[in-house]
Amino acid sequence: MKKAFHFTFILLLALLASCGTKTTEQQIANEFLAFSDEQASFEPIKTVVKDKRIVILGEAGHADGKTFEIKSKLIEFLNANNEYDVVLEGMGFLDGAVLQGVLPPLCIDSNYLDVANAWYGLWSQTKEAASLVEAMHSGKVRYWGMDCNPSLSDYLLIPYLLASSPSVSSILGGNAFDSLIVIHDRIMGIDTTLTHNELDYFDSKMNQARKALEEDTELEKKAILDMTIDNALAFSGQVRLGFNEWDAVNEGINIRDQQMAENVEWYLNRFPDRKVIIWAANFHGAKKIDQIVYGKEPEPDLYKKFVLMGEHLENAFPGQVYSLAFTSGGGSTGFFYANDSTAIVPDSTSMECQLIQRGMEYGFCDLSQKKDWVDIGFNSIVFGDCKSGKWARAFDGIFFMKENHKAHKIDR
Repeated sequence: MKKAFHFTFILLLALLASCGTKTTEQQIANEFLAFSDEQASFEPIKTVVKDKRIVILGEAGHADGKTFEIKSKLIEFLNANNEYDVVLEGMGFLDGAVLQGVLPPLCIDSNYLDVANAWYGLWSQTKEAASLVEAMHSGKVRYWGMDCNPSLSDYLLIPYLLASSPSVSSILGGNAFDSLIVIHDRIMGIDTTLTHNELDYFDSKMNQARKALEEDTELEKKAILDMTIDNALAFSGQVRLGFNEWDAVNEGINIRDQQMAENVEWYLNRFPDRKVIIWAANFHGAKKIDQIVYGKEPEPDLYKKFVLMGEHLENAFPGQVYSLAFTSGGGSTGFFYANDSTAIVPDSTSMECQLIQRGMEYGFCDLSQKKDWVDIGFNSIVFGDCKSGKWARAFDGIFFMKENHKAHKIDR
């Protein structure tokens, strides 16, 4: 009888001990500051980013309407004293220059030249980002484009370069013009039948135009057009790789992220007194994507191949970048142009699942102050599905909302 009692007592102690053991995800979740509304969370975020020159605001997916709404409000909150410029994924470098009046529209239809048309519709056409679009449109928020993927003005690249500088007319005009226009249109349309000879011809003409621009005496215009050509060559490089094969797509990601970072770096070096807020995906904002496990076939270690925009910027501006990832514990995600949506259901092992159990509406955790977390791995859906990794090495902070919702189309 005594032996049975002794065994039961030991088992009870073991069970009590196991109940008191928290998973890493629970421990991380317990460190989040909890808020009943998103506005209350903005003040601590402002405090931690106040000395940073670059603030990256991410999103788990490009159809997360509630995230767009919160990011728009946060940008306006941080920019209350007009100390930031917004740099946008989904807007081209040339568009930023023309829309901000640094370059003239020239051959671009001024009736169509608008931030809502130049910024990719996944954001600009949503109700949730409407307040930010209006702030940019009215001049309350300065902005610029950082994307090398096609935007509004990029489709008029050849005529624009010709109209901008007489020095390039002998390179891009005359007999070359018709061939270049056709090739460039096919590049913009991601025509997979383009040959390497055609792409080589386009690239060589762009580099010749760059050389001709050296004769231009307007330094600011020359510098912007030079970067515009860089962006055209970066996208040409992605088209050259192709957008179908696994390895090509992933190599193209590195090209795009490096160019986006170079665009931001150019902007900050050109305007040394300015600070920027970058609108991008969580993925592009990762400072160390190789610390997260991709975990899927055909290449579970895929992320070790990437150096993304956030990492490039941290290398260029060490200690001056704060990358904030956004995540949620439920709700839905969906593009505004589609009737359906996809439910967000965090994995039971994820940090988000633990945050839901805490019952918070909104939460914020400043990972940059948790120095002992940099080598701790935990599960999160920051990239949309559950992945394990040392998230404190990839991001400086995480913003949590209880529920996301799909994006909705604005009525114009």
